[in-house]
Amino acid sequence: MLKQQKGFTLIELLVVIAILGVIAAVVALNVNNFFGRGTLQAANTELHQVQTAIVACMAECETSTLNMTGESVWWVGQEGIVLAACERSDGSNDAAYYLYGSLRAAYEVNDKGQILNSSTNKEDHPEIDEPWVGLYFCGGDWRAEPCT
Repeated sequence: MLKQQKGFTLIELLVVIAILGVIAAVVALNVNNFFGRGTLQAANTELHQVQTAIVACMAECETSTLNMTGESVWWVGQEGIVLAACERSDGSNDAAYYLYGSLRAAYEVNDKGQILNSSTNKEDHPEIDEPWVGLYFCGGDWRAEPCT
């Protein structure tokens, strides 16, 4: 007569552990992709907010040119605030704050309000607390791969 066994055999346990290992590997890869995509979307959202702040300044000042105080380019991001200075059509100057909060990059803007470049280099821009890491500014937006 056969004894009635309780429990699982060693092979059954190994098969279950192998299946769980495969499932864990697939989940870990997909979760890592979600984190990377979220960072990229956040960087591009910040870029869009900076561009919107610049356009808002130019619209309020009724001008198509920013007052660059003699500079050909202009970095926004000092102290985490976009300070936009524009000259009104009547000749008066206004300085207006349009975007508050910490920026994670500095943005190079020309006198027409176009973002030309961006930098996350803390040596050049010590005001950046937590710069974007592993992202590249190419062709007007942030990307996960280096520029070609």
